[in-house]
Amino acid sequence: MTDSKMEKVNMLYETVAQSVSQGNFPHGVLVECENEQDGVDFAHYIANCLVCRGETKPCLKCADCLKAEKGGHPDIFETDGVKGKSKNFTVDAVREIRSNAFIVPNESDKKIYILKNGQNMNEQAQNALLKILEEPPTYVFFIIVTTSRSTMLETVLSRVQTYSILSDEVKISEKEENAVNSFVDALLSVDELKLMEATAVFQKNNQFAKSVIMLLSEVFRDALVKKSGYTREMLFPEQVNALCMALTSKSLLQLVSVCDKLIEAVDRNCNNNLLLVRMCYEFKEAIGR
Repeated sequence: MTDSKMEKVNMLYETVAQSVSQGNFPHGVLVECENEQDGVDFAHYIANCLVCRGETKPCLKCADCLKAEKGGHPDIFETDGVKGKSKNFTVDAVREIRSNAFIVPNESDKKIYILKNGQNMNEQAQNALLKILEEPPTYVFFIIVTTSRSTMLETVLSRVQTYSILSDEVKISEKEENAVNSFVDALLSVDELKLMEATAVFQKNNQFAKSVIMLLSEVFRDALVKKSGYTREMLFPEQVNALCMALTSKSLLQLVSVCDKLIEAVDRNCNNNLLLVRMCYEFKEAIGR
């Protein structure tokens, strides 16, 4: 872990301890991480703080802390949700968790579920989890660990507080990279349907749409910089070159403006279908189609 990332994580640890001590820690949190073990370690720390009976959390002295540290606390549950041969976090696993959650804690006054493998939780499983995230028992807390926040449904993200322990270095998933490439190809194509096809990957996932729109905004800005005769390090150099050749500075500037407006729309919880229609319309308008 780099020094900057370590400093960031330490600050998050302090924030968690303070929030738990003040009694205002949320019942649902999402830990976004590059390495799942880092995320699980942070989740264990959160769980330890929640069960701790000392004034300074975690005190590491009370019986609950000692059991949590050894991984044997009866009210801290950890699962990757895998059932049988499936590698996904299954809906059956979520249903079992939901049933178990309504059983009162054994020793603590809280019950914590650490849900690993969040990036492999499909839509059905997430919707099943959403039912209890919306109205959890007062003593239940959920900690979802994921290596990709963009895989989570917008409705789930709206019910949890996110703690990101990602480094400052920009990391782009293969899914995001493919989506950016598809959009740039669609913008450069004369085929009107390509733009509609490119938005299909965003169905029911505004947060993933937001991450791709933010990347597209960077691509358009890089193209503007290059078109002005300057150079800088770029995430998508081939796409930037192609846009420079095909579009005017005015069109690129309009595309940047469209991206900014779309990001604001996502933050306002814009309807997904309306967002996709708006993307197609405003992108086409920006390039003069």
